[in-house]
Amino acid sequence: MKSRAKILLVMSAVITFALLASAEPISQLHPTDYVNDFAHVLDQQTVVQPDDICRQIDQKAHAQIAVVTINSLDGSDIESYAADLYKKWGVGDKSTNRGVVILLAVKDHRYRIEVGYGLEPILPDGKVGGFGREAVPLLKQNDYAGALLLMTSRVAEVIAKDAGVELTGGRAEAPPQQQPSQPPSAFRILFIIFIILIVLFTPLRRLVFWWLLLGGRGGGWGGGGGGWGGGGFGGGGGGFGGFGGGSSGGGGASGSW
Repeated sequence: MKSRAKILLVMSAVITFALLASAEPISQLHPTDYVNDFAHVLDQQTVVQPDDICRQIDQKAHAQIAVVTINSLDGSDIESYAADLYKKWGVGDKSTNRGVVILLAVKDHRYRIEVGYGLEPILPDGKVGGFGREAVPLLKQNDYAGALLLMTSRVAEVIAKDAGVELTGGRAEAPPQQQPSQPPSAFRILFIIFIILIVLFTPLRRLVFWWLLLGGRGGGWGGGGGGWGGGGFGGGGGGFGGFGGGSSGGGGASGSW
């Protein structure tokens, strides 16, 4: 009995240690930059782009974006965790509350985009929810860097466009959605056969030939998105000076993958 009790005690201690090691109490999280990878799922190279976007937004649009990864929520819901983290860090200026927290809880497969009071009019829940859903295919592939870059880019684009400023570095694109292939309809097949018969057996075959040859030309490419200009990511322009004491009221969107 004593040996069994010792085994149970050791197992309990191991489990408790594992839980504590994987969870990040908010009181122990301190920002050192715009991108804070507490889950250690990003490398230095993949941090450069989202960090540069956040820096540009801070300097040009006077808003702040904090990108955060953690291992586990330790049983908390991500909405409360993100709101508490936002409050502790004070993302955005205190007088304007123009801030956003993009949070990824890796082991819980949960994400949250928490929006400050001052940005809620241009970043409503439905819009930021769409940004999160765009990133889900990347999250399912464990491409955390790509997912965070996509969400950061989308949020920054809206803020920059509203502020009338231009960001450099280019727009992150969502992975293409695969469309199910559909067999050609009977009408389309009959139409193709009809055209072939005209070309082969009627005096109009030359006219139809030139019409088919020239009719498919024309068109062009559409315009680009707002808020982005040319150039690459510079990674310069001043270091991280901390957040400004902003607050949020629970606006934003959450999701899972």
